[in-house]
Amino acid sequence: MSKPAESNATILDVARRAGVSRTTVSRVLNEPDRVSKDTLQRVQDAATALNYSPNSFARSLRSGRTGVIALLVGDISQPFHGSLAQAVVEAAEERGFGVMLYDLGHSTARLEDVLRKLPRQGVDGMIIATADDVSTSSISDAVRECIAQGIAIVTGVEQFEVDGITSVRTDHREGARLAMEALASEGLTRPAILLGDRNGPIGKQLVAGAQGATVHEVGYTFDDAAAAVKILANDHDSLIVATLPMALGAMSALTRAGRSLPVVVCEEVPFAAQVTPAFSTSAVPPDETGREMVRLVDAVINSIPLEPRALHASLTRRESF
Repeated sequence: MSKPAESNATILDVARRAGVSRTTVSRVLNEPDRVSKDTLQRVQDAATALNYSPNSFARSLRSGRTGVIALLVGDISQPFHGSLAQAVVEAAEERGFGVMLYDLGHSTARLEDVLRKLPRQGVDGMIIATADDVSTSSISDAVRECIAQGIAIVTGVEQFEVDGITSVRTDHREGARLAMEALASEGLTRPAILLGDRNGPIGKQLVAGAQGATVHEVGYTFDDAAAAVKILANDHDSLIVATLPMALGAMSALTRAGRSLPVVVCEEVPFAAQVTPAFSTSAVPPDETGREMVRLVDAVINSIPLEPRALHASLTRRESF
């Protein structure tokens, strides 16, 4: 008797048919004791209907692959991270991956806790996307443990001195430099640059690219930036701002004080063009970054030779400058 043909169904197909998440299917594959009997039965029935069992289940168990990646973002309330998460999910689904989202809330303790848990969560890879300085020894140790457990790791910017990590190649200095050059072309030579964390991996690059600008580390929020602008020296003739919420806070404070300064934001998100005034930006769009992150993590998971690809910032002029 010939063997039945193996199905091309994926773990996502099983999840959709069973009406559960890919993470739940992953748990059925790896930790069936962690799901209810009803959920276990639904997933098994869906897998059988799609001819995903037993061969595909067995292959997944043998390889240790679940088709799930984790996305760790610095602060999901930030427009950039929301847009980035959407781009990562779309690109991941195109490649047959599901995504588990973790919001770090700018907390190194939270990041370390997530890293310690992930090897038990059945993920094939993870993407760490944060502008915070998280390069502590304990976090680096947790990252090494994840790599030792076979988890592929991609970061949005180089921030760990740990072998086995792949980083997206974005030179954030370029965005700040383009902003400085555009301002200078209009005779604006005394800018201030507002940063959330000047010691973070992106903050350091923005400072390096904004040579000649006065650096102010003010925090990431609307209120942080607004408070900083209230006491900003009057001799500044323009602003370069790290994030859109900070730019909104800065613009609000300027308006209340009866001041008007050109503003350029070092991140490009759709919302930047939808507010009044629309903000000029100098950055790489999050959808481009998200797709590159998924391309890299897919390559590492599947041992595909990596082709270096640099992402370049571009300046978009709108109403704020």
